Amino acid sequence: MNVMELTGTYTYRSFLELPDPVDDFNRLRFAQAELRLVAEQDGTVGGELILSDPGEEPAIVMEMTGRASASSRVSFTLSGRGRPPIADFHYEYDGSVLRHWETGIDQRMVLAGTVLRAEPHGGAPAGQTASFLAVRRDDA
Repeated sequence: MNVMELTGTYTYRSFLELPDPVDDFNRLRFAQAELRLVAEQDGTVGGELILSDPGEEPAIVMEMTGRASASSRVSFTLSGRGRPPIADFHYEYDGSVLRHWETGIDQRMVLAGTVLRAEPHGGAPAGQTASFLAVRRDDA
């Protein structure tokens, strides 16, 4: 797989890493957003993580920058920094493209990994981690 195949629009969801079963799946929710990525042949990756609902003003956005590499699987690291009104947001991401099953039905490209709150904001401490999945949309 070529790193440029990361380019696209994804539905991003991150989950708290709670080890015990939960009776309400929403207790695991860390964030849900739209992730837009553009990957270049040299491995640079840029884009946006849009945390607000489409059309909501002002849009709440983090600028994403990072690197991708391809060996047996495409892996990537991203750094997300908030634009006003969330300029104090800073998150780090480490992930990879999940396996595409040759016999899979209706399988989509999925990015998976971990996210770290790199700096505190709004009373939330630095160091919080979560797992994430980003499912590629049809309009990608």
